[in-house]
Amino acid sequence: MPTIELSAGTIDYEDTGGTGPTIVLLHGLMMDASLWEQPIAELSVDHRCVAPTLPLGAHRRAMPDADLSLPGIARLIAEFLDRLDLHDVVLVGNDTGGALGQLIMADGAVRVDGSCSSPATHSTTSRPG
Repeated sequence: MPTIELSAGTIDYEDTGGTGPTIVLLHGLMMDASLWEQPIAELSVDHRCVAPTLPLGAHRRAMPDADLSLPGIARLIAEFLDRLDLHDVVLVGNDTGGALGQLIMADGAVRVDGSCSSPATHSTTSRPG
């Protein structure tokens, strides 16, 4: 599993690579990127799928200096997108990941093309602007 060093510590992540549109998958509390294994298997046929393991309780690496507030983790995701030089991504969030996607969109993230929140019972989508 690849890792990336961010200002608050090291993040593990999955990345299928490829040249298709990029989808960044954000998990919720007490989960990790493995939540997205099946969707990644299906989506990676024609998309680049990137799924970080965020410091939301199931991460494997200590991040003692991280701002673990929702805005702090949203900034960490924005830094993650920047460090991987990802542009025009669609954020897909489950549970708390959906809220994080909304915070990133509300902050005017220029690297994001849209977002989708995927709670257990329904989906909503939005685009910036």
